[in-house]
Amino acid sequence: MLKKKIVNLLREPLLHFLLIGVGLFWLYSVLQPTVVDDTNRVVVTTSQIEQLAAQFSRTWIRPPSEEELDGLIKSHVRDEVYYREAMALGLDKNDAQIRRRMRLKLEFILEDLNAEEAASDEALSLYLQQHADKFRQQAQTSFQQLYLNPDKRQDLQADASDVLQSLRAGVAPETLSDPIMLPYEYRQLTQSEIARQFGEAFALEVETLAPGDWAGPIYSGLGGHLVKVSERVPGRMPELAEVRAEVEREYLAQRRKQQQDDDYQKLLEAYEVVIETNSPGSAADKKVAAIQQDAS
Repeated sequence: MLKKKIVNLLREPLLHFLLIGVGLFWLYSVLQPTVVDDTNRVVVTTSQIEQLAAQFSRTWIRPPSEEELDGLIKSHVRDEVYYREAMALGLDKNDAQIRRRMRLKLEFILEDLNAEEAASDEALSLYLQQHADKFRQQAQTSFQQLYLNPDKRQDLQADASDVLQSLRAGVAPETLSDPIMLPYEYRQLTQSEIARQFGEAFALEVETLAPGDWAGPIYSGLGGHLVKVSERVPGRMPELAEVRAEVEREYLAQRRKQQQDDDYQKLLEAYEVVIETNSPGSAADKKVAAIQQDAS
C-alpha cells in the first residue's frame, strides 16, 4: 500500500517540476562565480566631509570640533546604510511622499540647469502691460463718517435730514454722532478696503459722492452713516520703476513655471500613458488623449 502511494507520488508532474527547479538552482549556484557587491562599500569623500562641516557652521555659526565632526560622519554613514537597506527592501516603492520628494528634487535639478537670466526692462515692461489689472493702483478716498444707530432712532431717515441741517449750520460733527467703536476719519482707503470695513454697497455709494459736502444716510451692516468725502485720488497705472521689484518677482515666477512645464513636456514625449478603464470613450480615455496631445 505504501509502495503504491510512493509510486503514484513519483508520477506526479508537480513533483517533477519541483525537482527540476531545485536542480537548476543548485547547478546555477555551483557554476556562478562569486561576485563582490560594491553596493556594500560606503565611501565618505573629502568633499562630503567638507559639506557636513559647512552645514554645521551655517547652523551654529562656528566650525565643528573634532568630536562633533566625527559624530557628523558617523551619522552620515548611518543614513547611507539605512538608505541602502530601505532601497533593497523596496521601501521606496508606492510611497506617495517619496514620489513627491523625488519629483521636487528633479524639478530643482532642472531649474538649476536652466539658470535664470536677469529680467530686462523690456521684458518687465511688457509683462506689466499684459497684467495691468494686477498692478494697477486703485483710487483712494479720504472721508469722515457720522454713525446713526437704528436701534436708538425711530425714524433714521428723518433724523439724518436733521443732522445734515445741523452740520451745514456749523455744528461740530463729533457732537452729532451716536457712540460706536469706529474712527471718525479715514485716510486714503481703496474701494476694497472700504468694502472690508463697511460692506460692498456702502463702498460703491461712497465712490459716487463728490468731495466737499456731507451726504447720506448711507447704510452699512451697522446702520446709517452720514459721509463727507474730503479727498479722492484717482486710480492709475504705475511706472515700472515704482513697482519693479513686484513685477520682477511675478515675472520670474511665471517664467520658472513655464520652464517647468516645457521640461515636463519634453520628458513626457518618451512615455506612453495608459489609464485602464472599463469602457471605451470614457472620461479617463479623454484625459489620456489630452495628455498625449500636450506632449506632441
